[in-house]
Amino acid sequence: MQLTPGKLQGIKRLSNKNGIFKMTAVDQRPPIKKPIAKYLNAKDAPWEEVAKFKKMLVESLQENSSALLLDPHFAIPYSMDILNPKKGLVVTLEDSIFSETSGGRISKSIDHWSVSKIKRMGADAVKVLAEQYNIPIELNRSEDNSELYSSLYKLHEIAMDLYQENLFSNVGEKSLAYLKERGFGEDIIKQFKIGYALDSWDQLVEACKGKGFTRSQIVQSGLFSQSDKGTFDRFRSRIMFPIFHPSGKPIGFGGRIFGKEDPAKYLNSPETPLYKKSNVFYGLQATRDAIRKEGYVVLVEGYMDFLKLYQSSIYPVVSVSGTAFTSKHASSISKITKKVILLYDGDDAGGNAAIRAGWVLLKSGMVPTIVRPPNGLDPDDWIDQSSKAKVLSAIQSPKEYIDFHIELYNGNELKGSDRQQYIINLSKEIKGIEDGVIRNDLIKMISEKLSIDEHDFIKSVNTQRVNPETNYEDEINNEEKFTFSSKIDKAQVELIQLLISNDHAIKRHIIDRVNLDLFSNPLLKKLAKILIDENLDVESSSIIEYFQDKNERDSITQILFTKDQESSSEEIVYDCIKILKSEPIKEKISELRMDIREKESKGESPVEELGTITKLRKQLNDL
Repeated sequence: MQLTPGKLQGIKRLSNKNGIFKMTAVDQRPPIKKPIAKYLNAKDAPWEEVAKFKKMLVESLQENSSALLLDPHFAIPYSMDILNPKKGLVVTLEDSIFSETSGGRISKSIDHWSVSKIKRMGADAVKVLAEQYNIPIELNRSEDNSELYSSLYKLHEIAMDLYQENLFSNVGEKSLAYLKERGFGEDIIKQFKIGYALDSWDQLVEACKGKGFTRSQIVQSGLFSQSDKGTFDRFRSRIMFPIFHPSGKPIGFGGRIFGKEDPAKYLNSPETPLYKKSNVFYGLQATRDAIRKEGYVVLVEGYMDFLKLYQSSIYPVVSVSGTAFTSKHASSISKITKKVILLYDGDDAGGNAAIRAGWVLLKSGMVPTIVRPPNGLDPDDWIDQSSKAKVLSAIQSPKEYIDFHIELYNGNELKGSDRQQYIINLSKEIKGIEDGVIRNDLIKMISEKLSIDEHDFIKSVNTQRVNPETNYEDEINNEEKFTFSSKIDKAQVELIQLLISNDHAIKRHIIDRVNLDLFSNPLLKKLAKILIDENLDVESSSIIEYFQDKNERDSITQILFTKDQESSSEEIVYDCIKILKSEPIKEKISELRMDIREKESKGESPVEELGTITKLRKQLNDL
């Protein structure tokens, strides 16, 4: 029997090192519920008591088991958090209620439950009663992607193992040295499976050949890029940080450039069937128990920040995974703890990001606090330059969110219209908070700290429209917005839009003829460099991941998804290049004419300027 890579990997995870299945079933429901109900002298066993008992079984028996069989009703909610990621996982599909017939037991699948959902949560196998027992189980074939998920997990494991092998080989000497220079020991590097992607177009491609993966699985993995020339490794010449599912399986990567200048410091995996970055945390598979034990979580922005805190034995910590903090993140972490301490970079960008994350938490019914590294440092450098004791002391005495907000934006020093606008901005955010207790506490606190009449502030809040998209940072930093209104900027934008089109001939035409020096706008030049250097078909959503600054991401999004024209031709490319070459010359001629008028007004001869204009006009004619 020929097994696919995904199925083979699932079987291996279910067995011990000797290839023997030693699985413990914790999926029983009536046999557990009945004695609990009897003990409590109750008609039905309370849900929480059944779930707690199953958790105890998992804790007690998993060490001596190769895999655990859990049910979605009771065992999964309470036991997934403590399940050893090295153990295999089987999840029940069918309901425990069945009918006895002459042909055997007739059962059915659980409502709103499916094989694909089970695989998405990281299970290695699905338990279902065999067909010989006459079970009419309805499977939604459109959702049944179990083989896809198994294969995607396997692809990521192959990549993870390959990258770590690279790191500890001769080709990874410089990247390993870099990590050690940053203060990371081999133990933490190995624990979190950090690796190195070679400066190669096809190392991972070659490693996956002959292993039975389909083209669809390759494409959907997010590990590769596609072009008319074939399939290429997505990650090259980067230190690789695997991102894990809470079950301990790799589902994505963050790749960090080192040792050279690059427009993209980090390149993260795109959204895939496995990896939904809006609710994924980096490091949670290792810190979940510590978060539960300590009763709080420290939220940081970067992989390095997380690793440095963890290495310093500050364990209740997680990092967002290459994206801004979202309401889905808040919902996910709220299941473990309600106390979130935001430890972002100590610069203005970090402060603004902490403010945004704080509002998300407040609107999700949680009350955040803030710790800010001194002197504009990021948490990684702060630990290096200070001590674990000082950092831990700051974490244990965080600043109230509103105090930090007022301090960051100098709320107590604002006067006149600036103060009025600041209060309006606060009112807009508070209006979006549904929890009445949190909302009222904030109103009272802000009124006291800003010396506002509480009734007036309540009136201000009540008159605002609920706008979940409100971003205070955007309102106070309008000057940071990028605009592309000039003729030169528009030509640069048009070329970029052609570079991401489906017209391969036009893209090649541009790459062969366009010099990066033609791009005068720094942001557009950065984007053009990424597109030209890649020289591949890159998804628009993936391109955005090269940019970490919110204003940059917003501007890039506008460029990528708002195209001014639908057609593409060599003539359009020619016109854009001509504009980019001619407009600077025209501007120089205009400047020289001003110089000529100034000299003539002083009675001086503008011979030199006239000669330069003649040369520039010739350049224009030659274009």
